[in-house]
Amino acid sequence: MIPVRRDNARLDALYDRALNYPLPPNTRNEFWGDGDATIQKNMSGGSGDYCDYRVRITLHTSLSEAEIRRYYSKAKIAGAEHPAQITLWFAEPDEWYGRGYILEVYDSHDSDWDWRCAL
Repeated sequence: MIPVRRDNARLDALYDRALNYPLPPNTRNEFWGDGDATIQKNMSGGSGDYCDYRVRITLHTSLSEAEIRRYYSKAKIAGAEHPAQITLWFAEPDEWYGRGYILEVYDSHDSDWDWRCAL
């Protein structure tokens, strides 16, 4: 169970870093503390003996898609060994909530005997 606990701690740490990363101006997390954190094998396709970590957080902003992309193009969120990859998913703007988007933070690490990620 040690590899499982270790990888759960890595996922929790990635989730905390993503959740606590400063938001762009005029952006809010309507569901503070509400996000999706997942660990599994081959989340991004391919094969191998590694664990994928993915965190998704739903946010709302009055900024344009281009402004949000520019902001996160400079973002550095630490992964387990390297900077995590950041992907953005946008919804159509809404008159009440502004532009909704999902911040997705992804990282990968050797499985080191975690049964959820091993070959």
